[in-house]
Amino acid sequence: MNHLFIDAYNVICATDSLRQVMQGSLDAARDQLAEIVRSIHDAEGFHIVLVLDSRQDSIQVEHPYKVKTFEFVYAPAEVSADGVIERMVAQVEKSVDTTVVSNDRMVRESARANGALALRPEALLEWARACESRLLHEARRRRDVNRKEFRNSINLE
Repeated sequence: MNHLFIDAYNVICATDSLRQVMQGSLDAARDQLAEIVRSIHDAEGFHIVLVLDSRQDSIQVEHPYKVKTFEFVYAPAEVSADGVIERMVAQVEKSVDTTVVSNDRMVRESARANGALALRPEALLEWARACESRLLHEARRRRDVNRKEFRNSINLE
């Protein structure tokens, strides 16, 4: 399975629209980022992990869409989200199937050193838009096929 690790707060701060949402609510910005990348999960089957800093004593994991392949991972206070991403990339069996997104050059370099693909936030947003477009196109195509195939064969007269 392909993995997509996102340095979530870093991406939020590097994206104008998400940074504006964050002014009102950090959780709202996180949720909006999750909605944006959900198209990658749905179109390409990636295991999505948004990694976030926290003040917790231990690592915390949430599944916002009630599927195991879409996670919010909260780093423990003594380890940054960057450190958690580095460890997760190192633990993936096939790091060539792993993508890391961050605006932090050191995080991207660490990911590349472990064999992963590293992207900037702008590339993530383009990828998500392309996936959203594919999903919409496929839904329209299926709707049109279903419309053509459906015939009401029940004679009510």
